[in-house]
Amino acid sequence: MKMELLTAQHLPLQEQTKLLSEFVMTINGIPQILDCINALPNAWVGAGIIFQNVWNMQHGFEKNRFVKDIDILYWDDLDLSWESENHYIDLLAKSLPNLNIEWDVKNIARVHLWYEDRFGIAKKPYVSIQESIASWPVLGACMAMRMQNGQIEFIAPYGFQDMLSLRVRPNKILVNQKIYQEKADRWKMQWPKLTVEDW
Repeated sequence: MKMELLTAQHLPLQEQTKLLSEFVMTINGIPQILDCINALPNAWVGAGIIFQNVWNMQHGFEKNRFVKDIDILYWDDLDLSWESENHYIDLLAKSLPNLNIEWDVKNIARVHLWYEDRFGIAKKPYVSIQESIASWPVLGACMAMRMQNGQIEFIAPYGFQDMLSLRVRPNKILVNQKIYQEKADRWKMQWPKLTVEDW
């Protein structure tokens, strides 16, 4: 599988998706995480644990190196309270107590309530999980996955090409240059084979 993924940027999207589906299930904890998030409404595992582990494989690093947290996104527009979000954080932490990576659990329906305070950018409410993922700072990192009927399902509005090609490009829908550059510079230090495009 490793050799196939190393050249997967040349494959059709359907084959890339198949290879990626097989690869993510070899990452420590992923099968259990995909099962646990079914307790949350419309929940997905996002971003880093997917593309950063592909980069780890392409660099010859062990899986989960530099993966700082597990992004869990869910959608509950009927309860925008912090208490509800915190309940799901506790639930997941108790479900997988031996996982050595922190959880980052967010109800995407309530992001607009705190985004400006944290990032200094005003944010209208999202209308869906998909819209949120499409606005993340780096095009090739805009992705999430879940298990549905025994099959991995992905959201990847910009495809897998950037990830598989080790390319980092800015997504200017929401974030500013500072946010993008800080992230891109850190990633370049961790995964030196990356090609980082300027803002």
